[in-house]
Amino acid sequence: MNKLYRTLFQLLSPLLRVYFYSRCFYGKDRIGSVCNHFGKATIPRPAGKLIWVHAASVGESTAALTFINHIKKKFTDLNVLITTITVTSFDILKPKIEKISNCHHQYAVADNPRWIKRFMDHWKVDVAVFLESEIWPNTMEELEKRKIPTFLLSARLSPKSFKRWCMVREFFSKVVGKFDAILAQSSLDEERFRHFSPENTKLIDNLKYANALLPCNDKLLEVFQKLCKNKRVLVAASTHEKEEEAIIEAHIKLKKEFDIVTIIIPRHLTRVKRVCETIQKYGLSFSLRTVVAPQAFTNSNSTSQIQSAHDETDGKAISAGAASTEAENARVADTYCIDSFGEVGTFFRIADVCFVGGSLVPIGGHNIYEPVAIGKPVLHGPFMDNALEIRDFLHSHDVAFEVHDANEIYDVCYRLLSDANLLKKFSETAQKITKNESLAKIDEIMQLEKIL
Repeated sequence: MNKLYRTLFQLLSPLLRVYFYSRCFYGKDRIGSVCNHFGKATIPRPAGKLIWVHAASVGESTAALTFINHIKKKFTDLNVLITTITVTSFDILKPKIEKISNCHHQYAVADNPRWIKRFMDHWKVDVAVFLESEIWPNTMEELEKRKIPTFLLSARLSPKSFKRWCMVREFFSKVVGKFDAILAQSSLDEERFRHFSPENTKLIDNLKYANALLPCNDKLLEVFQKLCKNKRVLVAASTHEKEEEAIIEAHIKLKKEFDIVTIIIPRHLTRVKRVCETIQKYGLSFSLRTVVAPQAFTNSNSTSQIQSAHDETDGKAISAGAASTEAENARVADTYCIDSFGEVGTFFRIADVCFVGGSLVPIGGHNIYEPVAIGKPVLHGPFMDNALEIRDFLHSHDVAFEVHDANEIYDVCYRLLSDANLLKKFSETAQKITKNESLAKIDEIMQLEKIL
């Protein structure tokens, strides 16, 4: 099976090249760095010890950053290479990486034996760390050949992945058996990994509990606090197709009871235009974040963010089918569509109630702990396979609510927004929730002081 997998990736090399270059046309990769996927570095390897931390996308990248900041306190001279798959994750990480000494970014190398060897020859990794479900057979084989200590942190195995890997149990057992330690993020994940590799599987808290609070853009916060003054605010974050419709339908019902504003933050900015069209379909007014507060950008991506937003909507914020780019019209919008990166934390702080997407549709759910850490009750859908332990933990403290459709979103929001004391109670409870022993256990298990 292993030989077949290796051969398949080698044969697919030309198609993989075409695939990665084609992603550049859709903004999912960049011409200057697409060669990273083929194992070609765009920066030199710094002198000294180097730890490689790989995270796929935004959620894993945030947890990876938590781990990196932690180990840098102990190993100040350590070089860190962080690799990610998505452009979005790098755009969010970039300003944070720049604040960490000796921390470098490259896009992830594809699981092709020749490309991985090229990557390893250049970077000469001393320790490799992967986040959640990033398990690549050819990469693991190369790491084992070079006797590089390798760890899987906050390990997760979804029900779908578990069933798939059970079909090739012997093959997958050999792959995950190459990890020095698999640190499962929940008891259910621990049980699934133990099915394949019991000797090296251990249970720790989800690393996401240790994440710093999402950052806040103070200028943007001030703008939206004025726009939303004396209004109730529902923030729907990381939404996917069909989820916006449920949120908008709930908003329409809530609007009959409250003076409410709904802020929608799509998971992918390429969907901004589609979200705006959906809002229009329901006859609601909206404005774009880049139109309402173009002056409130504080990072190096401001120009590209504004340009991206204008490209998506022809530079217009449309209100009930008519142009509405002036500030006065923006002030009376029913909804705001956020067309910029890395500002979810700001909008969670404005919210009375939050909804986190990827959960009304079978995506697996995004991080519902982030708004709770800021002190906000959170709604989510039934599809939470990627975060079952976090879901159960928050439900046990009554700060998370499962909803299945627009009517249930309305029902929960109505109950919370109708009772100021109840909402205050939920907020106070959310702020008191702490569960963060993961970093101490990681130190105990990895024992990096013996490796580096």
